[in-house]
Amino acid sequence: MSRLGDGVFARSFLHGSFWKYILLLGCVSLLSSIIVNDVHAKKQVRHSTMSPEELVGYYRDLRSGRHPVLTESSSDSILSNKCGFWVAAQLLDQWKNLTAIQRLEIQTLIRQHSSQYDKVIGHFHIFYDTTGPNTPALFDGTGTQIGDALAYVDSVGAIFNHVWDVEIGILGFNQPPFESGQSYYNISISDLGNGNYGGTNPVDLISGTQTPQRYSSNIDIDNDFIGSSYTTKGIQALRVTAAHEFHHAIQFGYGWWGDNERYAYELTSTWMEDVVYTDVNDYYQYLPDYFVGFHDGLSFNSGYYGGYERCILAHFLAKRYGIDIMKDVWTAMRTQPFLESLDAVLVGKGSSLQAAFGEFTYWNYFTADRADTVKYYPEGNHYPRFQPLQQKSFQNTTDTIGGDVYSLSSSMYEFDLPSDTITSMIANVEVDSAEQRDLTTRRVDVMLSTDVPLPPYQEFTNYGLIAKVIVADTSLWRSFFSQGVRHDTVINPPRFVVSSNASPNPFRLMGSQQLLLPIQDVTARTAEVYFYSSSLNLAYSKPLPVSIAGPNRVIVVPSSELKSNLSSGIYFVIAKTKNSEYRWKVAVIR
Repeated sequence: MSRLGDGVFARSFLHGSFWKYILLLGCVSLLSSIIVNDVHAKKQVRHSTMSPEELVGYYRDLRSGRHPVLTESSSDSILSNKCGFWVAAQLLDQWKNLTAIQRLEIQTLIRQHSSQYDKVIGHFHIFYDTTGPNTPALFDGTGTQIGDALAYVDSVGAIFNHVWDVEIGILGFNQPPFESGQSYYNISISDLGNGNYGGTNPVDLISGTQTPQRYSSNIDIDNDFIGSSYTTKGIQALRVTAAHEFHHAIQFGYGWWGDNERYAYELTSTWMEDVVYTDVNDYYQYLPDYFVGFHDGLSFNSGYYGGYERCILAHFLAKRYGIDIMKDVWTAMRTQPFLESLDAVLVGKGSSLQAAFGEFTYWNYFTADRADTVKYYPEGNHYPRFQPLQQKSFQNTTDTIGGDVYSLSSSMYEFDLPSDTITSMIANVEVDSAEQRDLTTRRVDVMLSTDVPLPPYQEFTNYGLIAKVIVADTSLWRSFFSQGVRHDTVINPPRFVVSSNASPNPFRLMGSQQLLLPIQDVTARTAEVYFYSSSLNLAYSKPLPVSIAGPNRVIVVPSSELKSNLSSGIYFVIAKTKNSEYRWKVAVIR
């Protein structure tokens, strides 16, 4: 779970065949991408550099039970003790600077394995003490002891086997590779302290040089989960730790894509906590890092924050597309990173990452007192509100607010009227740029005016006002408007209308699977669609079904319907439903 460590502390990270392989490669450059280099306009992840002496001292403290406290320098996070895999990166980066004696000592400390007793329970081989500082004890969620060391060990066995049954038996993930020569999955119990719930430790490299690299692993867990540094305590913390860490073990079997993708590993494992033990809800503590920390247009795949907070995406995906979607994504991640895998899986479901991220942004309006736990997040009433990037009192005939945001990001903008609030949730859906980690900002402005601008725009007829999102390329954005009374008490139901842009535009017949035509007729089931060339000749017409896309309705025009009828050029597209008529101008490229 790595609230403090995610397993980099484990004795076996540099153990056995894995360590020999690192030495063979030269070790220094193996994980050169570990240190995050994602830069935000106002923020940058700042990792402390550990000297060789600090590294040796760190592992000495760890093995002596002194609980070293080393953190990623991410000062804006509400959680200061997020260490992640960065200590392993520091070790590998500094390896060339270590003396032979320092190297030998660190190797010995990491390989160290000494427990007084061990016990096999189901799929797991558990190592534990019954005397000394690592002795476990079983506590309930209030901190009251309810069992001794053996009760704790038996609980570990029962809980981890339940997690195995859910994550492998029910959800269908592959079982994790065991350490070389082992018939069971190894778990060690020790006093980790400092809020460190546990860690999953890669041991043997089992994939050669192929990408992604796959590992066997083992798990360390705390011996009691008691103390002020634990938000969730006792057996409840043990439960979510087991669900979280065991999924990391599964993930190592699918492959490790490097530190730039760590957020995807953490968001999945944090989501898994709630899947296996939905009544514990330890993940609530991380959500402010998303709803507040990402409010100013930070890229979703940014290296900033630890990734736990982005479990919110997995909750959305599971509710919207079914719980199997995360298994499908991880299956795809055998050959490509997270965003590429997610997009491929969504396309297979008739959607896309662009469409899903726009709807995800829309869902994130409905949390806290605005939550609808039937339509949107089942536990959304416990989530924080998404914070506005810009707010302004509207007092003129025309006002504009906006911000500079990044690819694949969400941001909110609010105009305060004397007795009302007009809000826009805006998603940038430049997936390709996010995959390339393009750090160029994109400007978005929201205008509220009494004048009528060029379409598309949203009318608020009761105030005689029109709202418009102003961006360079409307096909790369999704926008939603809400009208509610002042102080953010939302009219029920809120008025959300998607921008009426056809998407994608330009429409590449050979590269895009479908053209989406958003409409506002909530009763429409079919629409007559017409494509006219720039010379007003009818090139294509057909009745097509209207589909539901989140809060909106869209006409989906498959590219296969158009390939034999359209050439490259500008087309005027008209759609007629029973109650309305809609028009777009679309650039078609063969």
